Amino acid sequence: MLLADSGKIREFRRRIIEWYRVHGDRGLPWRNTSNAWAILVAALLLRKTTTKQVIKVYEEFIKRYPSPKALLNAEENEVKEVIRPLGIEHQRTRHLIELARLVEEKLGGRIPCDKEKLKKLPGVGDYIASEVLLGACDRPEPLLDRNMIRVIERVFSVKSAKKRPHTDPKLWAFAKMLVPKDPESARDFNYGVLDFARKVCTARSPKCSECPVRDICSYYFEDRSKKQA
Repeated sequence: MLLADSGKIREFRRRIIEWYRVHGDRGLPWRNTSNAWAILVAALLLRKTTTKQVIKVYEEFIKRYPSPKALLNAEENEVKEVIRPLGIEHQRTRHLIELARLVEEKLGGRIPCDKEKLKKLPGVGDYIASEVLLGACDRPEPLLDRNMIRVIERVFSVKSAKKRPHTDPKLWAFAKMLVPKDPESARDFNYGVLDFARKVCTARSPKCSECPVRDICSYYFEDRSKKQA
């Protein structure tokens, strides 16, 4: 298992949560619901598009189809029209309807708080399953995507040996160790890391001068040492 200093972990958590509560995108509708269907829909709509594009479509979609059953009762062309602004609407529509059908037929209309059962649903992998568990089931799961991976690598100097780090069980275990146990803090921490990665700890030209964790960040000290050499 990958390890890190417990004091550094606690400080990292605290600062990310504080940063998120001031600078994060706390108003996103899918971050302010415990409805598993709404969270699952948002996660699927956010694929291959931007948050800005999804917001309007998402709110209309949930208004019209607040449950898997409501989506199954809708006309396919109507669904396509709702999500057309996101592109690839034919594929997205078929995918969402198939998801709704499986939830209704196999799960009695209820989305489970079980990671392995969630991953059996179409389009649901570790990340989306963790989103549902975190937001709807009060489980302290990590949202380990490329953004969180980048932050972990930089702050803790932890690297996966796998070509696809998001599939590395050791990295998932490390990320889970970072997440607070308290449900509200767990959500704020995860969303905070994602927003922090997008706004400050960017893939290119990270804004280290604005970073609230730079004094505990391995990347910052390594980069500064290189510049001084």
